Amino acid sequence: MKRNILLGLLVLLAFSLSLPGCIAQCCGAAASLESPAKANDSQNEPLNTSGAVGLSDMREMQLYENAENDFRVTYPSGWIAEDANANDLGLVAGFLVPGEGMNSSSIYITLQVEALPEGMNLTLTQYGIAALSSLLEALPDLQILAESDIPMGGQPGHAVVYNLMSDGAEYKVLRAWTVQGDAAYVFTYNSPVDRYDEFAKDASKIIGSLAVA
Repeated sequence: MKRNILLGLLVLLAFSLSLPGCIAQCCGAAASLESPAKANDSQNEPLNTSGAVGLSDMREMQLYENAENDFRVTYPSGWIAEDANANDLGLVAGFLVPGEGMNSSSIYITLQVEALPEGMNLTLTQYGIAALSSLLEALPDLQILAESDIPMGGQPGHAVVYNLMSDGAEYKVLRAWTVQGDAAYVFTYNSPVDRYDEFAKDASKIIGSLAVA
């Protein structure tokens, strides 16, 4: 993968390695259990992309289909959709914004499909508690900037926003997930802080378009 997203992949790796343990600890949690992000005094408010200038407002939407994992996503014309190379992180697809090169992209969306423990029937709340615990374990000093329930393909989802530093540059990250059956679908939108709003509306549309067969 590209140098600019190496940090994001390392974080995702740590996140993926620690998540199963967190699921085992959290799967019996009651729906009312407070999430680690809320316990960390984050702002639990709707994620606002209303001020973003979404290029997709002026472009047709394209269709990305993944037969192996039985889902599809729509994305704005001009974006580039790519299947992920074989990996152990569950990454299945990536989306690059217009004008970004494959070898230098700093603004992108990834989609991860995670197989959940069979028979556990994890709820979105239970998975979210485990996901946030895992994220904070990987990044102990992380500050959640916003947290909200969001719709994802007609199903309930959840999202958090936080900042990361890489090579002296600050990035803003939106991580959103939903649980359908025995799988979790996790989107990550990564962008330099000063360009986050430029494509936030497009990212929201991509994430919200997920349709699982």
